[in-house]
Amino acid sequence: MAKGYTERYPSISTMRTITRSDEILHSLVHDLRQPLGNLETSLFFLEMVLDHPSDRVREQMRIMARQVAQAAQLLERASEELRVAPGQRETAGSNSLPFTKSATAVVT
Repeated sequence: MAKGYTERYPSISTMRTITRSDEILHSLVHDLRQPLGNLETSLFFLEMVLDHPSDRVREQMRIMARQVAQAAQLLERASEELRVAPGQRETAGSNSLPFTKSATAVVT
């Protein structure tokens, strides 16, 4: 069945909300990439300088590396979402993000 005009094109107020949400998400993605990169680099250097870390240190470093990778993946998915034009997204608003609150909880 063909979609009507109002189903195909979001309203002006919806577009303003999407645009503002996109601006916030873009800033968040941009601002989080730097510290995430620093964490990844720090883990790399720790692996280089620690000759024989204890099992506990090794396990903590594995956890950190996994969480950094998960956070990087979330940022990449958010960045990809921003590349899609708002009118072409399946749903409007914050529910259009490709990850959920439970997915972001994995990182924290």
